[in-house]
This record gives sequence, structure tokens and C-alpha cells, in this order.
Amino acid sequence: MKQFFSLMAAAMISFGAFAQLPDGSIAPDFTATDINGVEHNLYSYLDSGYQVILDFSATWCGPCWSYHTSGVFSDLIAAYGPAGSNEIRIIKLESDDSTTAADLNGTGANTQGDWVTGTTYDIIDNASNIFDDYQNSYYPTIYTVCPNRILTQSGQASAANHAAIFQADDCQYTTLATDGALLNYTGSDLICGDEQASLSVQLMNNGLDNLTSCTITALDNGTEVASTDWSGDLATYEVENVVVGSASFAAVPNLTFEITNADEDATNNSAAGAVALSPETTTYVQVRVTTDNWPEETGWEIVNDMGTVVESVAVGSLANADAEYTWDVGLPGMGCYSFTMFDAYGDGLYASQWGNFADGTAGVYGMDGETQIDVVFEYDGASGIEFGELTVGMDAATVAGIDEANLAATVNVFPNPTNGNTNVEFNTTTSAMATVEVYNLIGERVMFNTLGNLPAGLNRANLDLSGVQAGIYLVNLNAGGETTTMRITKQ
Repeated sequence: MKQFFSLMAAAMISFGAFAQLPDGSIAPDFTATDINGVEHNLYSYLDSGYQVILDFSATWCGPCWSYHTSGVFSDLIAAYGPAGSNEIRIIKLESDDSTTAADLNGTGANTQGDWVTGTTYDIIDNASNIFDDYQNSYYPTIYTVCPNRILTQSGQASAANHAAIFQADDCQYTTLATDGALLNYTGSDLICGDEQASLSVQLMNNGLDNLTSCTITALDNGTEVASTDWSGDLATYEVENVVVGSASFAAVPNLTFEITNADEDATNNSAAGAVALSPETTTYVQVRVTTDNWPEETGWEIVNDMGTVVESVAVGSLANADAEYTWDVGLPGMGCYSFTMFDAYGDGLYASQWGNFADGTAGVYGMDGETQIDVVFEYDGASGIEFGELTVGMDAATVAGIDEANLAATVNVFPNPTNGNTNVEFNTTTSAMATVEVYNLIGERVMFNTLGNLPAGLNRANLDLSGVQAGIYLVNLNAGGETTTMRITKQ
């Protein structure tokens, strides 16, 4: 059986559904009452200069219990808590709301033991909402949060390693009057064709005085591509997202942001950003997936730049483990699309981590008839990369296969009018991918069929219109990236 998972990032891929907030994120604030009736507010502790360790766990979790009974937190709170040097606070957050107070006290049916007796730090029960705010996916997830609200996933570290994190210079309450700091890139992570990337970054006031202005510049390989003179009013540790500007890139940029005016700490005046470019491909692509031991977890979709799903395979629809699947997808025309892979469990196709299982693979390839001419995306679970959702772009800049004039001259729809079933017949001069779409007169698409890779010559496709209302419809035939439209009447 699988265990809980984590995610890793990879270049040129946009990941969603992270297993937890990545290091450097701003910790969400929360207010909650512990099992003794005492209220705790995270930001109040941080504003008082404390570092806070958050332990998200569950009473039934074996690794959580092992770490709890290791004594690390007890040692830390004794040395650095209120009775020691008074630097830190530790809060355990029981994050599975289905567990009970009896489970916490070791007498319930869903527990590893007594979590309360002898525990010298605070315990908050029913904290699943906070668990979700932190985008957590496994137990235990342990963070150290510094006074500036920035978190680090400290994990099941030793007491010495925990102390190294919260005693570091950059985890102390600020003593500087004026200090702007740049945190995380928040702009476009994927662009297509001639699109411009929106370039933005988080600005934090890391000083004691309110921050009211600064100049932020975006650079690609050291060359300025955008700049802004920001003005506002940020109190200590407040954060604002600043749009620096926009830019287009002919190649993958080496993007950095700089605060260019002087302040009291120049070490935090820069941040890096990443923008991926959608590779060019044809208007027909082939999706290939080799499943791992859990095929039901895998799915994918292709979406156009208007957010319309062009083709998809739903999670739960693949039944065969360690099997090769291939889908031919005809894109409706040239333009920008995105391909998204889904894994319901969140470990991607990295199956070998769970035992003697084969890793899966996935790829998207540009096709010209039966010939592969480019690679849009490839993924191998053996890389160890895990994901719940990942997205890559593709720029359909080339059509595959057929002369539009020949298509329009040879297409025929019959019978027309029809009571339900009708046929679309057409000639292709070369093998070509083809799709048929049917729209009503107000522009709603009522049918989309992928015909696959068709041979050169006469081809025929059946359309079943029995499920649509009587009226006039537009049949849009796309073959090899060329399109023609016909009217049909449903009686």
C-alpha cells in the first residue's frame, strides 16, 4: 500500500497541487484554541519575536508517533521554550478531524498511544482547516516559522538541526529601520508564441519603519527588461505583490529581480523567477502513457487558450497496470494549448518508491500523419519526480498534412436533412489527423469527435445527432489542420 507523498519541482514544467507550501512561503495566519482552552494566534507569537514550530500530525500516524516519542520536541521546548531561553513556541496540530479526544489521550480505537500525558508543548485538535491552508498532504509535516512569517519545512530533524534553523541570523526579528526584501516570483510561469510574460514579485518590508517606496528592476541574464518605481505603505513584515512590468522572450530567460535603491541590508534585495516557453508543435499530437501499478490514478487533458477542453482522459478511466496507451489528438487549429497530467494520489508515476513496481512514463509528441516530428513533453517516473498535477504548454504553429482547397471541394454530408445519423465524407491527399465538431447557431459546441490518423484517400465519419434538438447546425471538419464548415439540418 502506498504511503503519504511529497512533490518535487522540475524545470520547464508548471506544477500544481504541491504537497506542502514550499520553503520561502509566507505562513498563513491562524487563531485556534488548544485542548486546555487557551487561544493561540500565530502572528501574535511572531510579532513578539518568537520562532514557532508547527507539527501537523494525526493520532494514528506511526511516523508521527515515533517522532513524538523521540523526545526532540520535549528537549527543544525545555531548552528554548518559556522555561528555557524563551525563543520558541511549539504547537502540535492534530489535523485529522475524524479522530477523537479519546484518541489523543490514548484510549480511542484510532491512535498510536497517549499524546497528551507528559507533553510540555501546546496541542490543538481538529486542525484540518489549518492543515489545508498550508496545502499539506502527509503526516507529519513540520515547519519552522520565523518572525518575518517565512516558513521552512524543518521535518523530523534532530534538536540541533531544528535549533540551527530558528537560531539562524535570517530567522531573527529585525533590528533594521529600513529594509525592503524581495521574496518569491509570482508572475507568468508559462507563455506561448508572442505572448508577453507578466513579471511580478513579492515585496516585504523587513524593517521597523514603514516602507513607502523602492525601485524594482527585472533582468534577463543581467539585462533590464522591465522596471517600476513602487510606492505604498507596508508595516513591518507586511507583503505586497508588485507588478514590475511585462516582457516577451525568444529563449528561456534567466530572470532575476533587484531592488536597486539603497537600504540597510542588500543581501535580501534580489529574487529569481522562472518562465517556461511553450514548444512549437503541429496541430496534431499523440499522447502516450505507460501506466504504473495504479492506472486508475492517472488522467490528462488538453485545453485551448480559452480554457475549453479539447480532449481528455478522466482519472479513474484507465484500468490496466503497466500498460501502454496511445491517443491521437487533432487540435482544432493553430494556437496555444496546454497539456495537463493528473495523478490522484500525488506521486506521479514514480511507483518504484513503494516496492517492486515498474515506474510509468508519459509524453506528448507532434505528428505529421504517422511520423513523429517533435517532442512536446516527456516524463519518466524513474526520475523520482512526483506530482499531483503538472502542466506544459504547446504552441501549435504547424499544420500537418492536407490542401484546404481539396478538402472543401471533396467534402459531403449525407443524408442532409437527417433524423439522427449522418455521414461526413471527404478526400485527403495524404494521411492526416482529423476531427469533427458540431455547433448550434448560438455558437455552443454540441459534439466533438476525434477521428484519429486517417489514411490518404476517401474517408467517412458517422455523426449521431439523435441527442440534439431539431434545428440547423454547423459541422466543422478539421483535417491536417485545415478546416471547412458545412450546414446540416436535424429534423
